[in-house]
Amino acid sequence: MNLRQVTPAAAAVSAFRKLPEGSGKRNLVIVRAGRSSLHAGWTEGTGEADFDLLVAAYEPGVSHGQNDFSVFLPGRKIAGYHALFQCYPEIVTRYDLIALIDDDIEVTKLDLNRLFAIGRQYKLDLFQPALSWDSYFSYAATLVSGKRYLLRYTNTVEMMCPVFSARCLQTALKLFGLGYETGIDLLWTRLTDMPWLRYAIVDDVVVRHTRPVGTTKSLQGFAANERYDVQVDAVLKRFGAAFRGFVTYAAVDRRGQLIRSRFLIGLNSLSLWRALSKTPLKWAQFMRRSTDYTRHCWLRPVNLQRIDVDGVVKSGRQPQKVGRRMPPPGSIERPSTRSSGKSQGTGFTSS
Repeated sequence: MNLRQVTPAAAAVSAFRKLPEGSGKRNLVIVRAGRSSLHAGWTEGTGEADFDLLVAAYEPGVSHGQNDFSVFLPGRKIAGYHALFQCYPEIVTRYDLIALIDDDIEVTKLDLNRLFAIGRQYKLDLFQPALSWDSYFSYAATLVSGKRYLLRYTNTVEMMCPVFSARCLQTALKLFGLGYETGIDLLWTRLTDMPWLRYAIVDDVVVRHTRPVGTTKSLQGFAANERYDVQVDAVLKRFGAAFRGFVTYAAVDRRGQLIRSRFLIGLNSLSLWRALSKTPLKWAQFMRRSTDYTRHCWLRPVNLQRIDVDGVVKSGRQPQKVGRRMPPPGSIERPSTRSSGKSQGTGFTSS
């Protein structure tokens, strides 16, 4: 992508601009970057990146590569994304998959290539890589589940490193302009009538989150004593929604088989206890979060009923049943069995 420096006037940018002519690649990585950002390492090494990189800096003096597109967007993270999509609405037409990755994520170019390939192979609308056991995390469900699964289907994808299909991002864009800096990730999986097997944590791609959660709160517009849950509660109340836990309800194993048993997925989650020797969290905190994850796998409703962007359950239809079972196989559109990358020919079969 040709280099160009553009400086919008903060978060309330209204003038449309044109992205420079790109490389023709269909994947885009966007990072809200400060001076200590790790994004320079995302394109290092041999081999070609299967993605363009857009550096949306929130601090001056942020470095960027010769082929990166760079913009300066000071201020909060989500507000900055909102301004970016207002300035460059063609992002969702030029690219098929768009990743929003925090600047404290440690990941390689080959891993990002693999992540995009798996998203395409399984026709995912919204997904994220798994976190390494030595990562800082909010939800234990996001930690890599071991070697059993290629990916796990989930009811939530958090905002640390989500990858959107262009269609999904287009639907979710209104959430970015509501003025919240957290909590919208609890809603962006609930804007469609077809959520099943569309959202996932990809265990085959593992990244490391290097900073404690909340380190950049002041840069996101939070007061010194303001907790994240204040905004989360406000978001859920505005939309008349409830969040009862991060649930993984199905998985694809390494043989390409679809695992539909939440009991087995919950059993597999017990392997996270082996991460106690690696986690940067306090042991009591880690155990509480990992135990919550297992309990949610077994007991919590998937909770994917659709809401509209005005926060009202879609009128004229019965809410989905939110028990422990997912819809029967015949009611779910299966992902494509076409493969790319090192899992050629896998797809999956139901088991």
